[in-house]
Amino acid sequence: MSTGLSLSRLRPYVWRGKKYLVLAVAASLLSSLANSLTPLVAKEAVDAVVSRNLQGLLLPVVAIVVLACVRGAFSFVQRVNARRLAEMVSLDLRVDVYRKLRELPLTYLYEEGAGRLVARVTGDVEEIKRVFMFGLSALSSNVFILILALAAMVSINPLLAAFSLSILLPLVVVLRVFVKKIRARFREAREEYGRMSSTLREALVGIETLKALGAERFAEGRFARHNSSYRDRMVEVGRLRAIVWPTLTALTNLALLVVYWLGGLGIVEETVSVGDLIALAMYVSMISWPISSLGLFVVVAETARVAASRVFEILDAEVKVKEAPDAKPLNIERGEVVFEDVWFSYDGKTWVLRGLNLKVKPGEFVAITGPPGSGKSTLALLLLRFFDPQRGRILIDGVDIRKVTLDSLRRQVVVVHQDIYLFPDTIRNNIAYAKPDASPEEVVKAAKLARIHDFVSSLPEGYDTPVGERGVTLSGGQRQRMALARALLANPRIILLDDTTSEVDAETEKAIWDALTRFFKGKTLIVITQRPSTMALADRIVVIEDGRVVEERLVG
Repeated sequence: MSTGLSLSRLRPYVWRGKKYLVLAVAASLLSSLANSLTPLVAKEAVDAVVSRNLQGLLLPVVAIVVLACVRGAFSFVQRVNARRLAEMVSLDLRVDVYRKLRELPLTYLYEEGAGRLVARVTGDVEEIKRVFMFGLSALSSNVFILILALAAMVSINPLLAAFSLSILLPLVVVLRVFVKKIRARFREAREEYGRMSSTLREALVGIETLKALGAERFAEGRFARHNSSYRDRMVEVGRLRAIVWPTLTALTNLALLVVYWLGGLGIVEETVSVGDLIALAMYVSMISWPISSLGLFVVVAETARVAASRVFEILDAEVKVKEAPDAKPLNIERGEVVFEDVWFSYDGKTWVLRGLNLKVKPGEFVAITGPPGSGKSTLALLLLRFFDPQRGRILIDGVDIRKVTLDSLRRQVVVVHQDIYLFPDTIRNNIAYAKPDASPEEVVKAAKLARIHDFVSSLPEGYDTPVGERGVTLSGGQRQRMALARALLANPRIILLDDTTSEVDAETEKAIWDALTRFFKGKTLIVITQRPSTMALADRIVVIEDGRVVEERLVG
C-alpha cells in the first residue's frame, strides 16, 4: 500500500475540518512570505551601513521589525488551526473505530486482543495526528519558502545560488534512503507496542489468577521481553532519524562556506556587495530547513501511513452480522422463541450446533442442560445475533431475527452470560448500565429481586461503592447477582440466563428463584444450568448433546 493511497483515505476526515486546513495553510504561506522577504530587507540594511547611508537604514530596520511581527502573528494562527484540524481528525477516527469494533464479531476481538486494539485506537491515531499538526501546513510553507528563496538567490547572484544548491541537493538522496529504513523499523515497533499493551492488559485483568498460580514472574518476563523489543526498535528509529541532523548541519555549513568564500572573492573584486553576501548566507540557511523538512515530512507521512494502515485494517474488517437494509423494529407481544434447523460453526469447520430444533412457548420457563461443549451457551450468542447460523433460522413471535433491528432485539431480549463482566465503576452505575436513565428506586428494586440489596446496604458507601476491574472486589456469587440485577432492570420480554446462579449458595438461590418466578410471570425464561434444584423449578427440561436436542421432558 503506497503512502498516498493510505493517507488519501483520510480525506473525508480532513474535509470535515476544511476551514481549519484553509486557515492553517493560508497563515503558513503568509508567514513564509514574511520570512522570505527578510533577507532582502536585511541586504538593503547592510548595504546602507556599508555605504554609511544612515537615512536609508531606517526603513529596512522598521521593515524587519514589521516582518518579524507579521511572521509571528501568522505562525500563531497556523499552529492553532493545525492543532484544531489534527484534534478533529483524531477524534472522528477514534469514534469511527470504536463504532466499528462494536459491529465486529467477537471472534475478531478475541483474535486481535484487546491490548493491540487499544494501541491502534490510541497510539496509531496519535501518529496520524502528527501529519496534521506538523505536516500539511508545514509542507505548503516549506515548498513556498523554497521557491521564494531560490528565486531570490538567483536574482541576487545566479552563480553562488547554483553552487549552494549543488551542495544541498544530496540531502534529498540521503533522506530518501533513511525514510525506507525508518518506515520498516517503525512498523515493527508499532506491532511490538501492540503486543506489549496486550500483555500488560492481560496481566492486570488476570492478576488474581497469576498470583494464585505463582506465575507473576513468568508474566513479568513476558512483558519485559515485549518491552525490550519495542525499546530496541524505537532506539533504531531514533538512531536513523538522528543521522539526518548531522548530515543536514554538515551540508548546510559546507554550503555556507562556499557562499562566504566565493562571496568574499566577489566583494574583493567588487562584483558582489556585502549585503548580497549576507542575504545569500541567510537564504542558504533558510532553504536548508525546507529541504530537510520535506524529507522529514516524508518520514512523518510514512510513519502515519503505517499507523493509518493499521487503523483502516479495523475499519475494513468484515462485519459478518449485518443489519438488513429494510430491518424493522422488533415488537415482542407473546415471547415465543423458535430455533429452526439451526446449524452453526465458529470456525467454518467444526459444527457446534447440528440441525438443532427447539421451541419455547410464550411465558414458558425452560431449563436447558447437557454436557460441556454440547452447544448450550452458543444458543445465547445466536439469540442476540452476536453470530448468525450458517443454516436454519431463529424466530421470535414468528419473525426471523435477521429481519429486525439489532437495537430493538437486544433491548427486549437480555442474556446474562456465565462469564460476568463488571465495569470499574460504582455498584449503582454497574446495575444501571441496562437502563442509564433508571431512577435510584428502580436500581434498588432490581437489586432486591436479585438478592444483592442487603449486601450493598451493608457497605459503608452503599450503592456508591466502587467496583474493581471485572468486579475483583466481589465474590463470584455477588458478581452473578449484580449481573442478574442489571438484567432485571432492563425488564425484558425474554431473558436467557447462562448458569447465572452457579456460584450462589442453595438458600440464596431459592430466594432468587422465588422472586424471579413472580417477576417473570407471563414472560419467557430460558435457563442454561446443570443444577437439579434449578431444573426442578422449570416448566420443561431440554437436554442438548452434540449440538442437537436429544430429550425433552415436562417437570412436575
